[in-house]
Amino acid sequence: MSSDNKVQCIVVTPEKTELETSCDMLIVPLFDGEIGIQAGRAPMVGRLGFGLMKIKTGTTVVEWFVDGGFVQVTREGVYVLTDRLLKPEAIDRNEAEADLKKANAMMSNSPESAAFKERALEQARAKARLAK
Repeated sequence: MSSDNKVQCIVVTPEKTELETSCDMLIVPLFDGEIGIQAGRAPMVGRLGFGLMKIKTGTTVVEWFVDGGFVQVTREGVYVLTDRLLKPEAIDRNEAEADLKKANAMMSNSPESAAFKERALEQARAKARLAK
């Protein structure tokens, strides 16, 4: 992390580096809550949930939807590895509701299919909460 109390943040999807920025604080959704990360945070690795990532710089807050993945905090910065990064306003309400219906209708007759259904439900619920 830099010495000027800024957090260096890099967000990577399977396709490319989506975002490189510095901020005062980064808030990411974890699978079991959320965490705020400021400069000087001890190194850690966490599993991301589905939801809003907030980037705070001064009084400005920029929000992004992260689609699960992992966050790693090092001395050099914060690395967010996610399947997708979307602006919340890019999430279509009708599409999010259709995804939720589809996830609810999934069969879960094995541990693997139950885990897949639960992941799809969590993802669809998060998108539906954020859809405009």
